[in-house]
Amino acid sequence: MALIDIKLFSQTLHTNTDIRVVLPTPDEPFISDDRPFYSDRKYQVLYLLHGMHGDCTVWTRNTGIERYAQEKCLCVVSASVTNSCYLNMEHGSDFMTYMLEELPTFIQQTFPVSRKREDTFIAGLSMGGYGAFRLAGERPDLFAAAVSLSGGLDIAGHRTDGRIEGGPKTAMPMNDIFGDKPIKGTDNDLFALYPRLHKEGVDLPKLFMCCGTEDFLYQINLRFRDAMRAEGIDLVYDEGPGIHNWDFWDPWIRKVVAEWLPLKGTFVEG
Repeated sequence: MALIDIKLFSQTLHTNTDIRVVLPTPDEPFISDDRPFYSDRKYQVLYLLHGMHGDCTVWTRNTGIERYAQEKCLCVVSASVTNSCYLNMEHGSDFMTYMLEELPTFIQQTFPVSRKREDTFIAGLSMGGYGAFRLAGERPDLFAAAVSLSGGLDIAGHRTDGRIEGGPKTAMPMNDIFGDKPIKGTDNDLFALYPRLHKEGVDLPKLFMCCGTEDFLYQINLRFRDAMRAEGIDLVYDEGPGIHNWDFWDPWIRKVVAEWLPLKGTFVEG
């Protein structure tokens, strides 16, 4: 397994930023004659999003994602986006544009990853769970599947009600992200975005979500699940004991990679 840390200047963000890439290597390099880095061999790729107060290193520091990706011949890309909700901020940087345009282009030009939708996935935890569904809804043509783990999926409700009971004491910088603009009913409101896309006949990515039953976001996740099912949107939901921490996310990201994502477990033609 190759672990690659990248520091680069982003033309979209107008600042230096960080990316971490996990790239599979031969399982048995001393006895295998397998050489993965041929021009006709590409990897499927998962963009893996951090949560509030996280960065591009948290997944590899707190889970076994390197091993899980190695087992499935999967490239994993994480990027640092501050507490932006992965959106173009009203008072800040254009993180949505970065995630959907600049970052994938850079990754595709630098690493042997497939450019096909069927081989490209996005997942995240907490704020990143919202980000995964929001980015997939913005560009459903880019992603074959989107995954939310303990997602903060009701941004409009969070804006209205303030800090969620049992949640972190440091609130999300809503005014920096959205300014004075309303959220409810806009594309940044997932409860409105996905029903609209579904009614328009958009080919949505496969949607997967899970949450711990003791998580402070549990009821929000249930509400989102029920709202999507009421609209006839195909969504796979699962849950289990756990709170909002890595003890929950580590085994569940393993399940996502091992069972949920449509992975081939080998090289693809990209």
